[in-house]
Amino acid sequence: MAKRILNFGFSIIELMVTVAMVAILASLAVPSFRSFVINQQLSAAGSNLLGAMVQARSEAIKQGKIVAVLPTNGTDWTSGWYLTIVSNTCSPTGSIFAASDRVGEFVSVKTSASSNSFVATNPSFVYNPVGFPYLTCASPYYSGAMNGTLSFQATETGREKRIIVSNSGRARLCDPQTDTASPPCSGS
Repeated sequence: MAKRILNFGFSIIELMVTVAMVAILASLAVPSFRSFVINQQLSAAGSNLLGAMVQARSEAIKQGKIVAVLPTNGTDWTSGWYLTIVSNTCSPTGSIFAASDRVGEFVSVKTSASSNSFVATNPSFVYNPVGFPYLTCASPYYSGAMNGTLSFQATETGREKRIIVSNSGRARLCDPQTDTASPPCSGS
């Protein structure tokens, strides 16, 4: 009686066809995955700064001190930001208690051009001990108004997130493409 040899597995041709199909599917998925990653960087940047502003306001109230959110390099929000308890009321410097890294490489930050906006002359958010904007110092760090808009934009996909700050210092994050809330995303 002759022994039968059973072959298990795939032939080289079956394996090559499978690898080719996987490569084709992967090449179709990569562009949409890239857009996904870029949009995630955008969402993370906006949410992180909003979280820092909420934390600063909360710490100001909790500790009964002036708290500021400032760009890491002093002028540009894309460099990241840090939170500090203000030790000198006319210069937002003091002990740093939280910080954030640079925003993603595919995200840019634009500020509103309004001359009465906090972002037009001084990139900072400063909260007094009761959680409202600190507006009484004559220093260039305090412009007399903290309302304004920061726009985070994905450089490749064109998507945008905005942080809108009211006169009371309350900040909110919105997406101009999907936000239907009142007041609208473009207002302060």
